[in-house]
Amino acid sequence: MNLPTLSKYHGAGNDFILIEDFEKTFSHTLIKQLCDRRLGVGADGLILAQPSSIADYEMVYFNADGSRAGMCGNGLRCFVHFLQDQGYVKPLYKIEVAGKVLTVKCQGSKILTLLPLPKVLEWGVELLSRTVYVVDVGVPHVVVFANGRVNVLQEGGEMRHHEKLQPEGANVNFVWKVHKSCIRIRTYERGVENETLACGTGAAAVAFVAFRLGECKNEMEVVTRSGEILEVCIGKEIAITGPSVKVFDAHFF
Repeated sequence: MNLPTLSKYHGAGNDFILIEDFEKTFSHTLIKQLCDRRLGVGADGLILAQPSSIADYEMVYFNADGSRAGMCGNGLRCFVHFLQDQGYVKPLYKIEVAGKVLTVKCQGSKILTLLPLPKVLEWGVELLSRTVYVVDVGVPHVVVFANGRVNVLQEGGEMRHHEKLQPEGANVNFVWKVHKSCIRIRTYERGVENETLACGTGAAAVAFVAFRLGECKNEMEVVTRSGEILEVCIGKEIAITGPSVKVFDAHFF
């Protein structure tokens, strides 16, 4: 395998491989191997930085299983951090993601992303004996308010593959309300087919649902599985502020 230098970053524990692909020569057949935690670098997803005709850059996102995804909130922060480390430094970026142009602002050690308000797909319907809310934040998310313990891997997997959500399936978020300005979240991600330590679009989805139901204020902290906090503010858009950490650079042979 002969690749350009690749980098690994994580946003609140949600980890990604990032590759500059301005010539669009990267082979997509390598994605699963690179993301494999035993046979490759290991990551929840892989992100390509490509040129854009409508924004500063285009972010092309792939899940660990090689499938293409329309959005990744934590990945977007890591993408801009990666651009900065490559020397493309700006206080504000316009990033193309799946044909849409999103705004990203750098705020010291944290990065703020602005996402469109989610599209409601299903509201208050029953799924596996639970009341769920299904919204689209560039990718579909199921939101479930939980009481007590939840087997995220088992129940999340069952919901993700449920016939009512096919053919695409959906990410599944279990939510615990701490108080009006704080919720905890655990997410089973499609394409990873496992629980991840954080999910940015999941945080946007649960915050939107919690606010719309009157469970939370429009500004809240979302505590991820890793313990890291994503700050979410709901207005005409959803603003998510959170960390991005560079793990290492590497060259694969």
